Amino acid sequence: MVSVLPFAIVLGVIGALGIFVASFWQRITAPLRPLVEQYRLALEQADIRVRGEEILLAILGSGIALWVLVIVVGRLSPLYGAAAFPISMTFAACAADQLIAHKKRKRLTKFADQLELVLRLMASGLRAGLGLRQALVLVIDELDNPARTEFMRVVGQANIGQSVHDALDSLAKRMPSDECAMMVRAIRVQSQTGGNLAKVLEHLAHTIKERRRVYRKMRALTAEGRMTAWVIALLPIIVGIMIVGLNASMRRALIFTDTGHLVMVGVFMLEGVGVAWLKRMMRFEI
Repeated sequence: MVSVLPFAIVLGVIGALGIFVASFWQRITAPLRPLVEQYRLALEQADIRVRGEEILLAILGSGIALWVLVIVVGRLSPLYGAAAFPISMTFAACAADQLIAHKKRKRLTKFADQLELVLRLMASGLRAGLGLRQALVLVIDELDNPARTEFMRVVGQANIGQSVHDALDSLAKRMPSDECAMMVRAIRVQSQTGGNLAKVLEHLAHTIKERRRVYRKMRALTAEGRMTAWVIALLPIIVGIMIVGLNASMRRALIFTDTGHLVMVGVFMLEGVGVAWLKRMMRFEI
């Protein structure tokens, strides 16, 4: 009964904190509105259908849960327990950001791969005598997501009174890329200066095709370097897990001593810096 008492106290404190946060959620999130708006745009770009407030609440809950787990498993002293709270919250926020960024990057990459076909379909529709809005409808009919969803938004905004060019500007903000920005600018400039828009879009499609070809070639040439970076980044983690799993004395020293806790924090920090540096080295602008 006595051994269960600390866990009951911890659960009671978490429940009280949960009730407090739920009661004053609007006041708590008021100073965080810019961050909520930033999450809203990122979630829209990643096509994750939740609100920014819900993401913040999920980060808070997972950070607290991780903090309690670290305290219970590591048997931390009050001082180290207090220091572990901001680390746990930072880890939860970084994990959420990485998940959103991964889905966003995957969706943006797929949209960029579809953009050449989008431009060729629009150019074909314009050559057949369709207007710009009808050419966008042709894109919706022929392509899959995410291009279908994004151009449906453009046509929907145009149908409720917004100009097609302003709707395309909104598309460029939702799907930020050099190719999409070039498409939107080319269409707006052509609307102001005149000219053969179908020919402009064909040239732009050819440019995007060549950029994609160079990008794929660059990825092939740097594949060995990227794999080496992953091996260097993961090797200390795998070796550490094997040592902890196979060596009981070292496992106790790492998990249940203050020195071990400091060593693990230092290793994670160095690993983070190393991974960030390797990613920066493997990044190229086309």
